[in-house]
Amino acid sequence: MILFDRHEARSVPTALALRFQPPQLPADAGAYLAVFDQLAGQGGAGGEPFTLLVDLRGFRLDHAGEVAQNRVAKATRAAIAGRLRALVLVTETPTERKRSAFAQFWSTQVLVCDDPIQAETAFWSLHDQLVPTRTAG
Repeated sequence: MILFDRHEARSVPTALALRFQPPQLPADAGAYLAVFDQLAGQGGAGGEPFTLLVDLRGFRLDHAGEVAQNRVAKATRAAIAGRLRALVLVTETPTERKRSAFAQFWSTQVLVCDDPIQAETAFWSLHDQLVPTRTAG
C-alpha cells in the first residue's frame, strides 16, 4: 500500500511522507503516480514550501509504470521543485549517483540513505532548517 500524507511525527503541512507498506497491491502503481499531482498542488494557491521523506523500499514498478513515472515527474517537476526544500530518500542501495540524479532533477537538497532512523533524524533537521515556520499573528 502507498501511504502519502503529513509526516505522522508532526502534523504540519510542510513535512510530508511517502511510504510503501508491503505487500504491494495492484492499485499501488496508480496511487504512487497520483502522488506527483498531489505534490504539485500541495499547499493550494499559496504554494507552501515543504520537505519530503520517501521510503519506498520494496516497491517496484514494471516497465509501463516506469515510463508513466518519467512522464508524470517531468510534467509536475516545475510545480514540485518550486516548493520542495529537501528530499530524504530511504533506499536499499544509497549511492552518490542516485543522490546526485535526484538533486539535479528536483533542484533541491537530497539525502539518500539506507537507515530509516538516520533518515528520520536528517529529515527533521532539514525541515527545521529550510522551511520557515509560521507564527500566529
